Amino acid sequence: MKKFDITYSDGKTARLYDAQLSFLSHSLSIRYIDEHGFTHVINWDIDKINPTQFGASFQPKLTYGDFPFETIEVGAGFFEELQSFYPTLKLKNKTNRHIQKNTWRTILLAFVIIAGFSALSYFYIVPGIADKVAQSIPVKYEMQLGEQIYQQNMLPFTTDSAKTVLANKYFEQMVADAPYPVKVTVVDNTIVNAFAMPGGHIVIFTGLLNQMKHHEELAGVLAHEYGHIYYRHSLRSMARSLANYALLSLVIGDVSGLAGILIDNADYIMSMKYSREMERQADAFAFELMHKNGINPQGMVWLFETLNDLQKDEELQIQLPEFMSSHPETVKRIDAMTKMAKTNKTTLRSNEQMEVIWGQLKR
Repeated sequence: MKKFDITYSDGKTARLYDAQLSFLSHSLSIRYIDEHGFTHVINWDIDKINPTQFGASFQPKLTYGDFPFETIEVGAGFFEELQSFYPTLKLKNKTNRHIQKNTWRTILLAFVIIAGFSALSYFYIVPGIADKVAQSIPVKYEMQLGEQIYQQNMLPFTTDSAKTVLANKYFEQMVADAPYPVKVTVVDNTIVNAFAMPGGHIVIFTGLLNQMKHHEELAGVLAHEYGHIYYRHSLRSMARSLANYALLSLVIGDVSGLAGILIDNADYIMSMKYSREMERQADAFAFELMHKNGINPQGMVWLFETLNDLQKDEELQIQLPEFMSSHPETVKRIDAMTKMAKTNKTTLRSNEQMEVIWGQLKR
């Protein structure tokens, strides 16, 4: 008995099975082994085979029964032998020369459409939906998530407890009515960085503190990071990242990779790069907060200029923190802050408590 190597689909799932087909007197016998190692034998009655044959420009195949159809994909020459063995079976080949001629053009057009839609989804649709979802998450859940991320991020670092207390007192002088119970943590490390987490955590490294010459620089950094918290930038960026990863995973078939990003998100917070819009929003927020409290907004510009100068010193090999290296470029942001300061004259007010705390932090 002659056997044919084929590919079989039961029509209920997208799974394809390597199978063998044999001709019986009134049916086709299909034998395959499933993913669990079980052997199955399927019989197709000849009179229930759909007569339409797709061949030539597409993978030759036959369908069987009612929708959803069972399907077999076969090799060249199969239909001739099938027709010879079952002369009463009348097959119709729907493939014509026009389709053959335009197959690749059709495939290319379909690819362009799919690629275009995927790009549109990646850059606009999916991030927009993810942003809406993130904004709708209750604050208490965001705080719980932020606490878990904070605990994981702090594992490799040593907290400077005394400076942490002082930094929180300093922040309280600026913000007395935060919608989140903001907690500032000072990490004893030479890394020059500061970042915010969902739900109220701000982390600043002593490496950054040591570069500051004026307390207004600290006010600017804390106000900027508080802006990210206030507008939920970290949560929204994480949601966008996860949503885009989900889309890519579905396109390339790597759905198992989704679990990985959930684990990696905590470490991702330290190196997060916000969008230009988010950075501008945090800068404007910081300026307004300092302006309202009579703190010289020039403090942010001073810090930018100091770190820019340090970065130019090749011997120091210093890297700018992410809140500065993100777009728009540092020079443009310095110009924008300078213009805001000229347009909105700040009535400076002395704050002895902030000065005292600053002096203690710099000891």
